[in-house]
Amino acid sequence: MDQFIQDQFEAIAGGLFIFGLLLGVILDVWSLQMCEQFCEEHASASGSSPGGRQNSRARLLTALATAAILAGYFVVVFGLQMHSTSDVLPSLFWKYGRAIGHFVLLVLLIAATVTDFREYIIPDQITVPGMIAGVLLATISGDTQLMHFWVDWNQAVVDLRGPYIPAWIGDHTHWHGFVWSMTGLIAGGGVTWIVRWLSSVVLGQESLGLGDVTLMAMIGSFLGWQPLVFVFLLAPLCGIAMGLGVRLITNRTYIPFGPYLSIAAVVVLFAWRPLWLLEISNEFSIRKLFGDAPGLAILGSISLAAFVALLICLRLYRLIPGKPRSTESPSTGNDDAS
Repeated sequence: MDQFIQDQFEAIAGGLFIFGLLLGVILDVWSLQMCEQFCEEHASASGSSPGGRQNSRARLLTALATAAILAGYFVVVFGLQMHSTSDVLPSLFWKYGRAIGHFVLLVLLIAATVTDFREYIIPDQITVPGMIAGVLLATISGDTQLMHFWVDWNQAVVDLRGPYIPAWIGDHTHWHGFVWSMTGLIAGGGVTWIVRWLSSVVLGQESLGLGDVTLMAMIGSFLGWQPLVFVFLLAPLCGIAMGLGVRLITNRTYIPFGPYLSIAAVVVLFAWRPLWLLEISNEFSIRKLFGDAPGLAILGSISLAAFVALLICLRLYRLIPGKPRSTESPSTGNDDAS
């Protein structure tokens, strides 16, 4: 750890918490403005009443969540070294640059979550600039990835040689940055689009909106495709936990899907190292699946099945009597997550 950060660790964490409180208020105001703009544009066509009303409790929760997430990221990444792996060793400068990029992603995820809860939309004002920022940062730096585009641990020789990493990754770092970021973007948007289509076939209606597609594309542009697989795998678990929590607190039966994806992305950011290094047994580790075609197929199939199963569970969950959707904000935007 850099000596300055080590000496000022508590002060920096506290400063980020205070900064997060102020930033959370700004994000809530921004979310409110986007919701009001959306309602104004669609009120005459849908006949819906104006939404996006200011809520002091929502603003406080947004501020506290932003503060906790930003300070928490600093603690787990620079204190617990949750992004330190033997596969990826960024320069000290781009280690900080990567953290700044992740801060940008976290801020955009918070804005998307608040807006999705408030009006069931994920505006392009959040996701499109986010995708551009993710790809540009990866391309310009060439050194902000959590994991290289390709790492094959199946070819490793214990105590003699590490995993196989293609030589071009080290020879063309900026092209590599562009490739891993664009691959994550395409994988995130593409897989979510496939799930969106599958859910329409299984459930008879679209259960994911275009906002969810662009949200996952944005997440992929910052994280790459391997962390994205973990996001897909964890999203159903986050959905179940969050659905129960929201149900107990608000008695709402209609919950947007975007926040599940955002929370799963935060979990992956906070726990990347143990997720990547997870050992099922002495002879099998999760990271070996990412360099093996059958293993990737298995992971992909599990992710798709888990997503569709979650959507079915959400449909059943909404059949439980509770606060009707008609008393909540309308869902006519680009993230109709039912």
